[in-house]
Amino acid sequence: MSTAATDPAEVVGRGPTERATTGWILKLSLAYLGINITWAGPGQVLMSPQVERLTSADAWGFFTDAKETNLAIIGFITGIFAMISAPVWGALSDRTTSRWGRRTPWIALGLVLVSVSMVLTGFARSLPALLLSWTAFQIVINAMISPVAASVPDHVPERQRGLVSGWYGLAYTLAVVVGTGLGTLATALWSGWAGITAGYLLCAAACAVAVVPFLLDRWERGVPVARAPRMTWAELRDCYRLDLRGHPDFGWAWITRFVVTLASSTALFYLYYYLQDRVGLVRDDAAVAGGGMRVSDGVLVLTAVYALATLGTVVVAGIVSDRLGRRKIFVVVSAVFIGAATLLLAFAPQFGVAVVAAVVLGLGTGVFTAVDFALVTEVLPDAEGSGRDLGIIHLAILLPNVLAPVVAAVMVTHLGGYTGLYLLSGALAVLGAVLVRNIKGAR
Repeated sequence: MSTAATDPAEVVGRGPTERATTGWILKLSLAYLGINITWAGPGQVLMSPQVERLTSADAWGFFTDAKETNLAIIGFITGIFAMISAPVWGALSDRTTSRWGRRTPWIALGLVLVSVSMVLTGFARSLPALLLSWTAFQIVINAMISPVAASVPDHVPERQRGLVSGWYGLAYTLAVVVGTGLGTLATALWSGWAGITAGYLLCAAACAVAVVPFLLDRWERGVPVARAPRMTWAELRDCYRLDLRGHPDFGWAWITRFVVTLASSTALFYLYYYLQDRVGLVRDDAAVAGGGMRVSDGVLVLTAVYALATLGTVVVAGIVSDRLGRRKIFVVVSAVFIGAATLLLAFAPQFGVAVVAAVVLGLGTGVFTAVDFALVTEVLPDAEGSGRDLGIIHLAILLPNVLAPVVAAVMVTHLGGYTGLYLLSGALAVLGAVLVRNIKGAR
């Protein structure tokens, strides 16, 4: 099923009036699933052992002989480039005029570039090569994320955005499971470097399969093509400007998302090493038959449990939010659940407790993702600049991913270890619950 085209002028101010069809929502969700698979597999079970293998051979330059520090360096540097690129891709899609639409050409280009960068990352055999290829990936993936996100206010009326936000959250959750599963499967079938490389290739292939149906939907057909003026330097600068005074609700929505995302990002950044070094699971390359659970298998189990818990709340919370016309209370509830999960990880480093924490975290994440995106789309400042504004909002996810490696490394190595890290994550989640109350334009 495809949908009738929506005039870009009918985005946020008046908003689209026709309901998005089930077919379009499913294709959008499938595309978002594919996009997130490409970072979930590497981020959960591929990048950590890859860095660990390369650390012993490449302790030079600004890299060190500590795997935690090297992973933090790569996460911090690549995160900066991701943060810089996100609003630009969104602004470019806002100004694109083609017979294929505003968003579709950039999603197609991004798919090609993401696939290439994933292959290069999989074959990286030194820390500098890994840094360069993953930096390229972080830049080009935003050519897909920002336009896909902008398609929602382009095409979905406000009364339906809680539902779409719930499906968005469902796709994100499944992506974490599928990406982790593909990486775990690859490292189980092929040992050493072959497994790591195969994991990246499988994730890239899954992304292509998932995104193509949305590209072929032609949902932007029929939109009038008009010549757009070139972007000026002032407009490029505005891609990074957060106007708290002119649009306070938009600013508070950004800050709330930033704080809650930082809470979860810091909690999950060292999950692989936490299970290996604190819980005591067996290193992947040291595992033998009957020798205990591998770290990547442990990550997969926790991810699957987390996903099942998320599925229990993500779509239902979005539908209930639509019917009640309320968003903020759901953010508060989700933050409390996230904080509770981090406390379990802080004080009880056993795998059984980690499973319980995964359930609690999943429930909270499901509620948050179900309503957060819907809340954001209701406080966007400008209809014609929705791609740019959603790029700025996306910075509230990217900036925590820049800071999380630094914060996590400092906490683990100098300020209380994993206990201090998870206590900080819990405090940030509670802070997010407090800050959401400042948004006045949404209930």
